[in-house]
Formats: sequence, structure tokens, C-alpha cells
Amino acid sequence: MLKKIFAVAILGVTLIFTAAPNTAAAEDVFVGNSPATGWDCYLMSETISNIPGGYEVTLKMIKGNGGVSYLAYKLWYDSSRDVIRFSNSQGFSGIANRYETPIEWEMWNTIVSRFRSPKTY
Repeated sequence: MLKKIFAVAILGVTLIFTAAPNTAAAEDVFVGNSPATGWDCYLMSETISNIPGGYEVTLKMIKGNGGVSYLAYKLWYDSSRDVIRFSNSQGFSGIANRYETPIEWEMWNTIVSRFRSPKTY
């Protein structure tokens, strides 16, 4: 009798753990305050996807009045120049640089350090 109860308990625990969906929690990660706009910027982790050499991702920007805007970004590694390049949905593009484009620089570093291995682009 005890063996049957134990077997049913093990089966029940197994079903609970195997039936649970395999999901990742979405996370908005602060990547800085934009020197251009003064808005707080957040990388939306659930929007990260691989492209050749890099990633596509959405940046959420919180305005001073509480409004929200979004920018679609592409960030990729340019091996010929050993730099990280980016472009966004407003037509702005360039090289990610810690001092000149700190939001884009932090986006790239956050993606490769927290969400993706640099070898998965």
C-alpha cells in the first residue's frame, strides 16, 4: 500500500514539473538616460532576435511627462572594422561608442552579457 502511495506521489510531482510551460520572463532593462532627449531608456528583452552578425531589439523610452515611445534597432558586429554598428527606425545609424552613443553601446553590452552569447549572432 505504501509503495502505491509513493508511486502515485512521484507520478504527480513529475506531471506537475513536466506540464509547466517553458517560458522566459520579459524584462525591461535600464540602459541609460539619453543625452539627446533626457529620456530613460530600457531594452525590452522579449524583443531580442538574432540577425546575421547581431540582433534586432526594441528600445522603450520613458519621457519626462510619463509618455512612452519605442524605437526598433538593429545592432551588429562589423568584423572588418572591429566595431559595433547600429541603425534604428528613425533612420539614425552609426557606430556604438561608450561616449558618443552610450545608449546603443549599453544595449549591445546588455544583450551579449545578459541575454545572448556573443557567438550567437
